[in-house]
Amino acid sequence: MAAVAGAAAGGAAGAAAAAAAAAAAPDDQQLQQQQQLQADAFKRLYPEQFFARFAEQGLRPDGRGLSTPRPLSIGLRAVGAADGSALVRVGATAVLAGVRLEVAAPPDDAPGAGALVVAAELTPLARGDWRPGRAAPEAAAVAARVSDLLLSTGALDLGQLVISRGAAVWVAYLDIYVLDAAGGLLDAALLAAVAALRDCRLPAVHLTAEGNVERGAGAGGGGGGGGGGGGGGGGGGVPLRLSFTPACLTCGLYQGKVVVDPDHGEEALMGARLTVAVDGEGGLLGVYKSGGAAPAPPQTLLTCAALAHARQREVAEQLEAALKAAADAEGGTEGAQAL
Repeated sequence: MAAVAGAAAGGAAGAAAAAAAAAAAPDDQQLQQQQQLQADAFKRLYPEQFFARFAEQGLRPDGRGLSTPRPLSIGLRAVGAADGSALVRVGATAVLAGVRLEVAAPPDDAPGAGALVVAAELTPLARGDWRPGRAAPEAAAVAARVSDLLLSTGALDLGQLVISRGAAVWVAYLDIYVLDAAGGLLDAALLAAVAALRDCRLPAVHLTAEGNVERGAGAGGGGGGGGGGGGGGGGGGVPLRLSFTPACLTCGLYQGKVVVDPDHGEEALMGARLTVAVDGEGGLLGVYKSGGAAPAPPQTLLTCAALAHARQREVAEQLEAALKAAADAEGGTEGAQAL
């Protein structure tokens, strides 16, 4: 009986301790919630002071170091109806790009080249301070710079788009949609554009009895402009090639420090921003300065360029992995259909 009484007493004590812990748990949760609310309020009221406290220690509020870019992901074949497409995420920034091919007659002054037409658009939910009904100035700037980085640098050879010299060429319409503008817009847009182009295949074409060029091999099974099946970002056709993989990295200049790949909130605090475009072969494609008048000393430019080259290597590796995964998935699907 004494043992039973002792066990009962011990059980009662344990139950009391558990009840006390359960009663204290809400208090701890409430304290954590209050601390989080206070931190959020301080960040909203004094964003620069909030960021400065972290920057002094070489950190960011999201836990990254000052020289650490946001994680990125690349998803191909994002739009089934497109000839090539990609959904790219860089941190919270999300950009969708699609390529649509159309047959056209080449201009007289360039009979041996197709054309690339780039357009960019911020969707209504891309940013909280943007309202539908007015054009976002960033969209036009992004489209112009992506086009320049693909064409003037020689990354995309328009000669690939020739179906019949002087008679018919492909016009590649590259549409870029910013789904979430959470910082580093040009970086993500260029990556999405490059990934969509790499996902694109030039479909086979045939000449109709009326003399028109149409998609498909035709009744005779022949076809120009790239053998194989139709477009759709895979499933036959000739892959569109890039001479190299261009990439951008934006660096913020903050009180003498270089802040790599700032998000949208951090961009507003920077004295200026430098976006460095590189080609992956040690070359510099362009430097774009925006967001302020803070000086950019030569050493800062060199630092940003070195960081951009490192980011380009990461981008190229992930893009090749995404292309391989898409090809493997396509092969598996075709094998299953054959069975």
